[in-house]
Amino acid sequence: MKGELLAILAALLWGIAPILDKLAIADAEISPVVANIIRSLGALTVLALIAVFLQDFSFSEFTPKRIAYLLTAGSIAGGIAMIIFYLALKQIGASKTVPLTSIYPLFAVIFSVVLLGEQVDVVRVAVGTVLIVSGIIFVMTG
Repeated sequence: MKGELLAILAALLWGIAPILDKLAIADAEISPVVANIIRSLGALTVLALIAVFLQDFSFSEFTPKRIAYLLTAGSIAGGIAMIIFYLALKQIGASKTVPLTSIYPLFAVIFSVVLLGEQVDVVRVAVGTVLIVSGIIFVMTG
């Protein structure tokens, strides 16, 4: 049950973030690149404080290959995708941008099958796809 509560807490925090993002970039000519840099500095500060508090500085398992994967993931998700997210947020608002970006688990499943060779239950994925897309349509057409 602890894992489920942590997941809900993460979702709650992710739910707050786009509202703060929108407030930061609304009604101004703010560069999404600079906004993302500032946001990332905030994340880095919190992560550094948590690492100091937990005394969690173990880097022994991080091979160059693992570091490259993490840097690439950060560049894609934390860099490029966030800039695109900010552009969408500015143009269509949080109430439309966030539901549309909630389709990312479908892409993660597809990529995990194609790139990692993971096995999935096709029926469950199809049902999940229908539910996600239906939910997005429901929220978007309100």
